[in-house]
Amino acid sequence: KVRWRLTLSYLLVTLASIFMLSWWGFVAGIIYLQRGNPSLYLTELIVQKILPALSTIIPSILILIVPAILVSAYFGFLTARWIDLRLANLREAVQYWQRGDFSVKVSDQTADEISTFGQELNTMARDLEHLLQARADLAALEERTHLARDLHDSVKQQITAASFQVGSASALLEQDQNAARSSLQEAENLIHAAHQELNSILLELRPVQMKAGGLVRALQEYTQTWQRQNDIQVVLESQGKTKLPPGLQQEIFRFFQEALSNVARHSQASEVRVGLIFDDLGLSFEIEDNGCGFDPNSMTTQGFGLKTMRERITRVGGSLTLTSRPGSGARIAAQVPITVTRREQTNAS
Repeated sequence: KVRWRLTLSYLLVTLASIFMLSWWGFVAGIIYLQRGNPSLYLTELIVQKILPALSTIIPSILILIVPAILVSAYFGFLTARWIDLRLANLREAVQYWQRGDFSVKVSDQTADEISTFGQELNTMARDLEHLLQARADLAALEERTHLARDLHDSVKQQITAASFQVGSASALLEQDQNAARSSLQEAENLIHAAHQELNSILLELRPVQMKAGGLVRALQEYTQTWQRQNDIQVVLESQGKTKLPPGLQQEIFRFFQEALSNVARHSQASEVRVGLIFDDLGLSFEIEDNGCGFDPNSMTTQGFGLKTMRERITRVGGSLTLTSRPGSGARIAAQVPITVTRREQTNAS
């Protein structure tokens, strides 16, 4: 479109120039002839002098005008094509940046506004790359902090309690074998629980590989393993086809891992329903369990991992809603708009 508009502008400028030259030539001719024939009125001058002269020179004028128009169109097309190619260079670089590849830079050595704009885009891309790297580093730090908290709150406490039970059994072994046996059984239960907790944490830490099926395929594989480990049935449903970039799919996948981990630890549920809807506006999804539920108003923002989940959704420009009450399970609903997801290319840590 730019090419043809520029070509048309060249033609219009040429035609306007020809029109102006013809008009002022016509006016100058009238003034010249009127000075040589002061007794003639203007209309008589035009009819007797100017029109006969024009009838003889119009063919020559047309012979000059047609080549001028063709030359103007040709140079207009060349200029427009040159500008179009330079804009295509900008567009190609931006498309690479949209896919998260910032190694491509705008290369334009011409000293004009387009070249300056390209250099500004390169600076913006470099700053954006640094920002995304900083966000990835921050996300990795948050993941490590989250992992340390999980290990401290669950596995460490369970192992410490098991150690106390083993110590108690050792002290009671000669005095009361039944009590010692009971302590050992409790220690075994605690160690088994710690083992299950470690399995869940290790499952969360596995690298996310977005295969041909994308987010839905990755969730299917993950939930199959998760429900075997936690003895909780998962019903996964999806509608539409994902249009999300791989980095964002990984971020949402991590969100599901966090949500299902909270279900396994706190909900006492026997079934979890997961629904995803992809459309032109983005992604909407929900996670609902039939567990014990809770009162959201009585919880701190850190409770049940809600802070981490809210941060993940907020980081990609989405919104999250939580509904629950004691005895009736919990439901998490979230939306991620496509206008944001196309800009988000950062990989989940």
